[in-house]
Amino acid sequence: MAGKGWPPSAATQLFRGPTKVAPYPSRVFEELFKLQSVTVEPETTEIAIQDPTRIGLPELDGVTFTMALNCTGEAVNFSPAAAAVILYGSTERVPSGTVSAEEYDAYVDRTIMLVNLPLLVSSVTGADGTPTYERGIDYAVMPGGIHVLLGGQLADDINATSAPVGGGLRHLPIEVNYTFPAVDVISPFVTGRKFYRVLWEQVNEAGDGKKRRTLTYYVHISLNGGLPLNMP
Repeated sequence: MAGKGWPPSAATQLFRGPTKVAPYPSRVFEELFKLQSVTVEPETTEIAIQDPTRIGLPELDGVTFTMALNCTGEAVNFSPAAAAVILYGSTERVPSGTVSAEEYDAYVDRTIMLVNLPLLVSSVTGADGTPTYERGIDYAVMPGGIHVLLGGQLADDINATSAPVGGGLRHLPIEVNYTFPAVDVISPFVTGRKFYRVLWEQVNEAGDGKKRRTLTYYVHISLNGGLPLNMP
């Protein structure tokens, strides 16, 4: 709703602010995600009282009962804690560290998923520590691990091995030395339904700076649609 003229009048409304969540029944709020385009729609049901003396005719009386309020919004800046909430899961903070001589079988033009998310790969070697393969020529570091590149010495060494008995891809044992960052590991679907309190703190940025807050006391948070995993 906007008032006429400039500057904006007190009737001009553009309320914005964060959405904060607290486990029920506490009031310790944190901003798990940012919500935009938030709307609230009542979920109602009709309770009718039939007139027993007038079967088949309109009801004697009725009432509209509000069962719940459905708050819908587009979540941005999603945190691991928010993902755990909507996926009925938990989060675990894994500290950073270093891994030495993690053993794998390397295949040409295939990605090797390391145990941890690689931050810095210091070296990739043969099973006995030699030779040392070169990053960008023999392999590429990916978010999930390392990818064996075509045309490098590592690919040549793999192709020089004997074909597996009974078929399959040629492979070569290697060792990977790397460091990994601290990460939040989300374990989905390990908890039951939980309830929360949700607080909206808002300021009218278009009008007179009026402040308001909206508190919901008993809220179930769920995913409305799909959770995007891969965006262009």
